[in-house]
Amino acid sequence: MSEEIKETEKSYCVFGIGEREFLIPKESVMQVLDVTRIFPIPGAPDYIVGALPVRGKIIPAVDLAKVYNIERLNYSDNKLLVIDVKGEKIGILSDITPFFVNVESDIVVEDFIDPEKLFEQLKVSSQKPAEKRDDK
Repeated sequence: MSEEIKETEKSYCVFGIGEREFLIPKESVMQVLDVTRIFPIPGAPDYIVGALPVRGKIIPAVDLAKVYNIERLNYSDNKLLVIDVKGEKIGILSDITPFFVNVESDIVVEDFIDPEKLFEQLKVSSQKPAEKRDDK
C-alpha cells in the first residue's frame, strides 16, 4: 500500500526548540540541514544568530528561542530548517531532527507557525530600533 495523504489531512513539519515542539506547513519546508558553521552578522537583531550558504545563496539563521523566550537545551546538535516565504528563504534552528506528520484537518494544532506571519513579525521587529517619533 502506498502512503497517500487523505483530503481530510494536513501535512506538517515538526521541529523542536527547548522542550517545545512546533509545526509548520510541509509545503513551506525546502530542506533540513546539519548546522556546520554559521557566520555572525554584525548589527543583526539578537534572534538572527548568523548566516550560512545554502545552494549558492546566503540564508539567515533564526533562533526562535529568542523570539518566543524559550530556554534552548543546546546548540551542539542543531538542525536548520530552510523554509520559503514568498520567495525569501530563512533558516530556523531546531534542537531535534525535524520530522513530518499528517494530521486530520478537524484537529486543532497548537504551536502552529504560519511562515508568512512569522516573516512579517521578524521584519517588523528588526525595523523597530530605526523608528523615531517626535511627539511635541
